[in-house]
Amino acid sequence: MSTREMIEPLALAARGRTLEGRLPISSLSRLLPLLGPVERVMDGPYLPTQSDVDYLLEFGVDEGGNPRITGSVKATLPLICQRCMETMGFSVSTQTQLGIVSSRAAAQQLPECYDPLLVLDDEITVASIIEDELILALPQVAMHNNEDCPQGEAFLNARDGQQGDATTVRRENPFAVLSQLKTSQSGKND
Repeated sequence: MSTREMIEPLALAARGRTLEGRLPISSLSRLLPLLGPVERVMDGPYLPTQSDVDYLLEFGVDEGGNPRITGSVKATLPLICQRCMETMGFSVSTQTQLGIVSSRAAAQQLPECYDPLLVLDDEITVASIIEDELILALPQVAMHNNEDCPQGEAFLNARDGQQGDATTVRRENPFAVLSQLKTSQSGKND
């Protein structure tokens, strides 16, 4: 089965089906703009990654009669470290627990253990489920671990007010001008 092929999640849940496979990251059009480059072509755009996403989606019905999808999505995504601006590999391994619903009212009735998967047209693609899970797993700010980052030591030193082998960095108080203005105003009033 192709991941771009339409599936009927409610029918798969009723039958207790499992879908497992691999999906190229380059086929996830909503995710690609959020990723960093893997390599740069001379005078050309960044190329998307050639790695894959491994997924396992188990469709079923829980003891409360709720149609659901459980499973996992695993991938290594190229992101830009916001400290050094270099590409880094970010490992994603999510455990998925989705409750299949056909309305917002039904989504509010789901047990807390489920995230709602709103299916309005009875059909959806496997790729869209996987892509949603990966987008939700992205960090707000991507950064290497301090020890892995080319700028990690410099960042820690700057944060602590140190600068490698130079003297301590002195920052000016942004309110110093107000202090001077207040002093000059009080001198005029005397």
